[in-house]
Amino acid sequence: MRASVGTYLRCIPHAAGLSERKYVPIRTRLIVLTDINHGREVDDIQSLVRLLLYSNEIDIEGLIACTSCWHKKSTARDLRIIHSVIATYGQIVSRLNVHAIGYPSPSYLHSIAASGITEYGAAAGNGFNEERFTGVTGVRIILDALTRNETRPLWFALWGGGNTLAQALWQAETQYPEADFNHILAKVRIHAISDQDHAVAWIRKRHGDRIFFIGAPSSPEGGNDYKYATWPGISADTFTHGSEDGISGGGFLGAPRDLVSRRWLLKNIRNHRPYGKKYPIHLFIMEGDTPSYLNLIPNGLSDPEHPDWGGWGGRYAFGFPKHRAGREQEKYPLWIGCADTVHGIDGRTHTSPQATIWRWREAMQNDFAARMQWTTAATYGAANHPPIVNLMASGSSTLHPGDSVTLSAAHSADPDGDELSFRWFVYPEAGTASGCDIHIDGAFAPTATVHLDALSQPGTLHVIVEVADNGTPRLTRYGRFILAAHAI
Repeated sequence: MRASVGTYLRCIPHAAGLSERKYVPIRTRLIVLTDINHGREVDDIQSLVRLLLYSNEIDIEGLIACTSCWHKKSTARDLRIIHSVIATYGQIVSRLNVHAIGYPSPSYLHSIAASGITEYGAAAGNGFNEERFTGVTGVRIILDALTRNETRPLWFALWGGGNTLAQALWQAETQYPEADFNHILAKVRIHAISDQDHAVAWIRKRHGDRIFFIGAPSSPEGGNDYKYATWPGISADTFTHGSEDGISGGGFLGAPRDLVSRRWLLKNIRNHRPYGKKYPIHLFIMEGDTPSYLNLIPNGLSDPEHPDWGGWGGRYAFGFPKHRAGREQEKYPLWIGCADTVHGIDGRTHTSPQATIWRWREAMQNDFAARMQWTTAATYGAANHPPIVNLMASGSSTLHPGDSVTLSAAHSADPDGDELSFRWFVYPEAGTASGCDIHIDGAFAPTATVHLDALSQPGTLHVIVEVADNGTPRLTRYGRFILAAHAI
């Protein structure tokens, strides 16, 4: 049986008889390209503040100030914003280390912060793929990371334009033999928050058959196609990005709006000084770039190599995006947003790509609030910490109609001694089986039995267990069992 909490998790067998697994996270590598500034893009500052709270679980190898369609000329001031957030992180990192291990030093983070290409990426030869940019510090950081003797993939979160990355790839292509360059490209993982310059589409067109790309192709001048993207599900509740169900003015009626309100952010984030004070209140939507790294957090739900499995950062399908007038058809398939059907707090079901993110809003916002509490809690007992999920199963991982399997998270524990609650459910969109009639005995117990009563199309079934504590705020971690469903 496959019990999975991520490709980057090493599975350690434990105890003979039942199939029990414990998991040790192997951290993902990440470089951020951000059009951060004190003008329109304060949401990038928000995303950076949250990211550093998870820097013990993600290996950040670059924080690069760049341009975008919204910020066509980057300046030294943009880089100073990054250094300012890191400096304040330096004031509270000792508190963070009380609550979790592995936080990087401020000096390390300062060393990987740099300016990228300060000009807008208008076209190859105009803002990227130019000899005059070969000495740009941000380009060198990317090249060093790509060519390092490292087997793990390297993720690029494009919060702005991609011209600094395009420049690095262009230089690598000219400097290395084809076989070596293909090896470099095989490491590349890109999650773009839509297209914010012309370099992003250039990367897909030139290298799309050899790179792993998550994103929503859009006009490089921004705006018009954002409502079709997945990332607005992080917020967008009072803005037009990602509106669904024909809601005038944008928003998601099924999502809990209070958790992304200015009032909530002031109380749960901004009030935890000094670090919370670095989190600005947004002009448009909250943290539009954060989904680019949420699925890299090893919470037991997502797997970075399987965007189709879903997680806090959304769910994606491999294929060609729907062609829209005025935009060139994609040459190669990529990972694009796909829809989940979710029961909202309004009592209705909602189906949209954005729902693949906002369905997890309570858990992800509570987790953020708890980590912000760590920045002011001097002792371990003064804050809450997430549960530790351990999985066990008895029975076959292959089910036919009429079969059942017993799954357990009973060996899960809470580091604070909090009481745990359990919820088991099938994530139908993540699997490949269809026409399934399934019922679960013990859906709210530590151990559950999954019964497959009927099946139309064989394939995989993803069974999720959600384990939550009763601390303040309530924190959630997950386990995922992948079963094979076959006809008789």
